[in-house]
Amino acid sequence: MSSLSPSDAALEGFQVLKGHWRAVVGWAGFQIVAMVALLVVFFVLLLGVVPFTGSRDAASALGGSIAAVVLGVGGGLVQLVILTGLYRLLLTPDAPGFMHLRVGKDELRVFGAALLTAAVALPLMAAAILLGWAASRVSGWLGFGVLSAALLAAYAAALRLGLTPVIAFAEQRIDLMESWRRTRGQSWRLIGMAVLLLCLIGVVVVITWLAVFLVGGLMTGFQDLDLTDRETLSAHPARFVFQAIVELVLAPVFLVIGQAPWVAVYKALTPGRAA
Repeated sequence: MSSLSPSDAALEGFQVLKGHWRAVVGWAGFQIVAMVALLVVFFVLLLGVVPFTGSRDAASALGGSIAAVVLGVGGGLVQLVILTGLYRLLLTPDAPGFMHLRVGKDELRVFGAALLTAAVALPLMAAAILLGWAASRVSGWLGFGVLSAALLAAYAAALRLGLTPVIAFAEQRIDLMESWRRTRGQSWRLIGMAVLLLCLIGVVVVITWLAVFLVGGLMTGFQDLDLTDRETLSAHPARFVFQAIVELVLAPVFLVIGQAPWVAVYKALTPGRAA
């Protein structure tokens, strides 16, 4: 009989925050330092290419492209390093690494496993949506029913592939089918875990948003809280910096809450790895 508990797995991230808060704080600091370094790289590249653009519009478009590459791709790689650090903390805590963070073969395997999982899961979801749309051409209620059933099936299939990155780290192999085999008979438990986890994350997001809203209002007045990021940067730079820091600090927190449950699932479904 499976030892997987959906509620225990969904709460694993909060247990990690409680028991390893120093590591999470360190990851937040690493995230801030890394993003500042990426901003420096962005501005250096921007200053290097702007003189060669023919107009302000061209410079703006080029700056947006550089930002997407440097900040988007770079930020994603930072998250990958922290994710692998989370796996290292929970599965091989004695392995060398600064705050359990390293850059090496483990990170490459986790990256490849995540890409492979997304490459299979996303088409499944797209196929479910297309199937529902095709059924809706016959009848609206039929389309709704088919779409709901297809999305549930596709979501369950995607969840069954969710162990692939953890297996890539723990067992040093990228094996999509091993995740599928190991989660056989666990679809409803995984769905229960995912639904509960989404609810918990929603509660945390609402509480965080309210806190940022109140602090931002106290800093600059509640009448200006509807400004865009660009307007906030111009009118209230201190508040913009505050919001940016909060986002950077909370990114590792949400990563832990969202990804630690998969380590719990891996331990529960892997003989000899149960906590």
